Amino acid sequence: MNRSKIALLITVFTLTAIQFSCNTTVKDKKVEESNVESTAVEVEDAPEVSVKTVEPKVGMDEMRIAYVNTDTLMAQYNYYIDAVKKIESYEKQLRRQYENKATKLKQDYETYVSQGKAGMLTLQQQKDTEAKLQQQQNDLMQMEQNMTQESGIKRQEISGKVTQAIVDFLNGYRIENGYTFILQYGSMSGLLSADPSYDITKEVVERLNRKYDFDRNH
Repeated sequence: MNRSKIALLITVFTLTAIQFSCNTTVKDKKVEESNVESTAVEVEDAPEVSVKTVEPKVGMDEMRIAYVNTDTLMAQYNYYIDAVKKIESYEKQLRRQYENKATKLKQDYETYVSQGKAGMLTLQQQKDTEAKLQQQQNDLMQMEQNMTQESGIKRQEISGKVTQAIVDFLNGYRIENGYTFILQYGSMSGLLSADPSYDITKEVVERLNRKYDFDRNH
């Protein structure tokens, strides 16, 4: 009986299961470490710059500008919140299926070892069982890859739908209120500072949620 081969197979299975369950955490950790390394450089003090008041050009005073805090928007927009819950539920379902297959592989291996020790298997039965266990291991690894791809696709679809819903609403909102620009303000935006009086986030969130509730109930 080729016990060392099967033992190695189970070791690979165990590492695969651990790798899948920790996949997201490890990726996040790598990103954080990368960010730390990229910013760990010495930078000279910025020269002092005198700020002068500049009179607006002709026509600029006619512009109406507002901004939306996207961090707040995504934290309070019910459509996005519900969508995230759905994808998380879908991913939990996939993980349960994966764990069930992993448990089955472990049980089949333990049965094989027990029968082998008891001398219950012929040489051909040992070979057939080892081949079956190897196929189960391959199927489990393929399932892991499929789960990662499916989760990524689902999240991209949800992100696209939520973004499109927000953009469509803001296009109408801008025209309705006579704004020239509606800017994005948040941790990942290029707008570094803004006057709070131009912040329309609260009204936008309230109206988006009202629209979402109406569409969901009709």
